[in-house]
Amino acid sequence: MSLYYDPEWIAQAGPSLKGQAEVLPVGDVATRRSRFADLFVRYQFTAPDDIDLQVLQAPADDGHVVEIFHLAPKALKEKLDKPSPAVLHIHGGGFIAVNAHNVLGSLVPLVRASQVPFFSVEYRWAPEHPYPTPLEDCWTGLQYLHAHTDALGIDPKRIAVMGESAGGGLAAGLALLARERSLSPPLAKQILIYPMLDDRTATDHSGGLSVFSLNDVFTGWQAYLGKNYLGEDVSPCAVPARVTDVAGLPELYLDVGQLDLFLHENLDFATKFLRAGIQTELHIYPGVIHAFQRWSPDARVVKQAIENRARAVHILYSK
Repeated sequence: MSLYYDPEWIAQAGPSLKGQAEVLPVGDVATRRSRFADLFVRYQFTAPDDIDLQVLQAPADDGHVVEIFHLAPKALKEKLDKPSPAVLHIHGGGFIAVNAHNVLGSLVPLVRASQVPFFSVEYRWAPEHPYPTPLEDCWTGLQYLHAHTDALGIDPKRIAVMGESAGGGLAAGLALLARERSLSPPLAKQILIYPMLDDRTATDHSGGLSVFSLNDVFTGWQAYLGKNYLGEDVSPCAVPARVTDVAGLPELYLDVGQLDLFLHENLDFATKFLRAGIQTELHIYPGVIHAFQRWSPDARVVKQAIENRARAVHILYSK
């Protein structure tokens, strides 16, 4: 039987997806940025009454200042009798677009449900800032958390890294970089949401249902990797799917839609962790595409995904 959309999800998402139907040419970064800007204009963020928002500033080695958006439940300060877990969050945008403040609203349900503070990194975009700059910005954010654990009230042994799409790829790359640089204490967990992991992906297995095109994937990787795109000696920190040895990496949570272009690379990546005996939680949601929660937030499949993600974060309390 052929693949098909989740009926409830597509009934709600269909009208909003029409604006994404045009396939843009490979390399057209400017139009993609404009499309993202139009999409995210509806997500202007004001912190709700129960959530505290602070903007932190972390100096990078090259003199750039990396902004970090700190979201935490206001009640958390009153409840804590010991340091809290924390999540370093990395947003998506194909490596070329979207700002951290655009996605803060989508983090509020996770912060509320898990009662864990999030720190979302404003990393620099490719192609103006190709690899390794975006990843190093995320490393700067992680180093900032480690250097300010007392002031932030967080436990360095219970810091997870989380990201969506290209941010998921950066999160996976950051876990590899942390292993390479012997981060101590090591990351507690990586939470990858439909991550962009492999520059070699070139097939749409969805039968045309994926909505987002391979041209978008090619554009993002070309911008991020530059002349090293599809090269033989690319570091797994840049392209996490190329890792061959996952020993010593933190436990993995990963979820992805069955109609997502990244499905197969995500399955291959998770399988490496399963074979290595690393604690792994994997969810595949049938009938939905990349970034499926943005298009139909009230669908049952979306609510289930948000619940699973929040639980994956809350588990940090038991570590």
